[in-house]
Amino acid sequence: MNNVRKYLADAQNRAHEGFLNADGFFDDDLNFTAGDDFMNANGDAMPAAAPTSQPYIIQISNTGSAVANFSVLGSYEQLGDTSAFTAGNYVSGNVTISSAIPNVTYQQMLYQFMNNPFSTGLTYIQSSSNSQLLETISVQTKDANGNVAQKPLVPTIDPYQFQTTVLALRFGYRIDGYTKLILNSVLASTTVKLYLYPADNINLARGLSGRAVSKDFSSPGIVRAQTVKIQG
Repeated sequence: MNNVRKYLADAQNRAHEGFLNADGFFDDDLNFTAGDDFMNANGDAMPAAAPTSQPYIIQISNTGSAVANFSVLGSYEQLGDTSAFTAGNYVSGNVTISSAIPNVTYQQMLYQFMNNPFSTGLTYIQSSSNSQLLETISVQTKDANGNVAQKPLVPTIDPYQFQTTVLALRFGYRIDGYTKLILNSVLASTTVKLYLYPADNINLARGLSGRAVSKDFSSPGIVRAQTVKIQG
């Protein structure tokens, strides 16, 4: 009976997780990534008072042929390439990275991510190309000692979804100035949007008013959890 009760409790917890964690990635050789924090969007239920997560929206547009292993973010590296920015957009060949949020440029996003790191609890991908949605995205980070960690996020379509232009990645990972999202390929004549929903973030300015510098966010609720029901 205890085993059955434990199974039911575990099933209920999984069904009500606000954000899902990518487990089993780190070992002692990757301590420079701050342990599990690099791939962590804490699966514990958020406090009721936590504000709802709002996304950072990044748009990648390709007007030419397909481009392999294309990097998005990586604030320290991209901001150093000042000549690549036009009106706040990052331009690399036929590919342009821009912000899809009014009055905020991609360049400004990079500065914020560099100074205010956050953990992503949900990545929402939107594209008119179904093939683009299924392209693998790798999360890569490093430190000043040259240590590098990389984790592939493999998109899969929920068999219960009807939309063909969107896909949700329930993986957690940390974004700071070193973190890059590497798209396996940006297909020809394709536009793709990445919605990054933070599970928490760090803002040192909060400490000036005596508040905790870390802030949690609750699930945006755009992906419905599957309720587990066991008869008998």
